[in-house]
Amino acid sequence: MSRRSRQWMGVSVLILLAALLAWGCGGGEEATTTTGGTVTPTVSPGTTAGTDYLINTQVKATESTPREYVEAIDQGHPVVLLFYVSDGVDDSKVLESIDRLKSGFSDYVFLLYDYKTPKAYGDLSTLLKVNYPPALVLIDGTGTIRDIRNGYIDEGSLNQRLVDLGQG
Repeated sequence: MSRRSRQWMGVSVLILLAALLAWGCGGGEEATTTTGGTVTPTVSPGTTAGTDYLINTQVKATESTPREYVEAIDQGHPVVLLFYVSDGVDDSKVLESIDRLKSGFSDYVFLLYDYKTPKAYGDLSTLLKVNYPPALVLIDGTGTIRDIRNGYIDEGSLNQRLVDLGQG
């Protein structure tokens, strides 16, 4: 075999290996994770996969639902719920954005809950299927879920979602 043929064969093998590696890594689609024999979907940050079915449904409050949430809905106020972890980088950035935007949405009720203190938020994380923080849930004044976001959300996108909530 000539030197040129060996070079082309080597390049071909490298291309084939790169293609197989890229194919095996996936292209960003929803994946699954196997844990202890159970297969569960893996949700990418910033997506709503796994909670899409909750959009346009009403939250049914129970005795364990925080009073401030129930009162806000009873008074017809849109509610912005954020579940966060106090030492999370993305969580801190979303909290800072909410703090800056709050004043422009005076009719809204902002309920910010540290995910590590479940007594504060009662059964809301269960009702809303919150898997991990930061989790942002936007609920209109009738108690209907309008948007759910997991993971980081930039301030511009957050602002637009809050505007949309008020128009819905």
